[in-house]
Amino acid sequence: MMIHRLVSVAFPLLLVACEAPVILPETGGSTDSQSLVQPRRELPPTFFEQAANQTEEVIDRYLSTTDEITAQGGGNTEPIKALVSPSWLPKEREGFESYRTRGLRSVGSTVAHSVVIQNAHITLEGAIEVGAMVCVEGTDLFVIPAEYEDPPEIVWQWHPDYEDFEGDESDWEDIEQYLSQPDVIWGNAVAIQTWLVGESFESLVIDSWEPWWGVYEC
Repeated sequence: MMIHRLVSVAFPLLLVACEAPVILPETGGSTDSQSLVQPRRELPPTFFEQAANQTEEVIDRYLSTTDEITAQGGGNTEPIKALVSPSWLPKEREGFESYRTRGLRSVGSTVAHSVVIQNAHITLEGAIEVGAMVCVEGTDLFVIPAEYEDPPEIVWQWHPDYEDFEGDESDWEDIEQYLSQPDVIWGNAVAIQTWLVGESFESLVIDSWEPWWGVYEC
């Protein structure tokens, strides 16, 4: 979770269709080298479809949950624990802590689109790992000091396409007055590279959520 939501690239990337063969250590003697290689383990026919569907579902729940937590000022972080791995949880709490220490809250929501599965496989230990790129649209999320009023209706009506404004002068003054307040910011569309891990598709959680700085536009 970050104050400014970020999103990622959508160029075609190769999927991992099956697991690589595993080379077993030599045990001495004149063992035939072929016997040291385990056969490739084919993944179930619907593996990538399941990976894509579950990844999108987890990402949607993740964004919805972070929006709910930041809307309350980042105080109650318990709901995010079920959606991220133990190793990634400190990063999430660090982001929420910035809301608390700076006295901020969010208004609005973020949504994901253009999810591209980069890699999906089963580890030798039997766990599922999925890597994906995703566009996170944060345009409709304002971050404001907790004591501020929510954006007025006239702001939502024209946000973020203020250059197309065709209302009354008084309406424009209301927009300018709200947006010019100190520490009023809003998100944009950003590319995110994320990894999900789990013992099954149903238990997949976010294990990494980082902005992608490559050549990709959401």
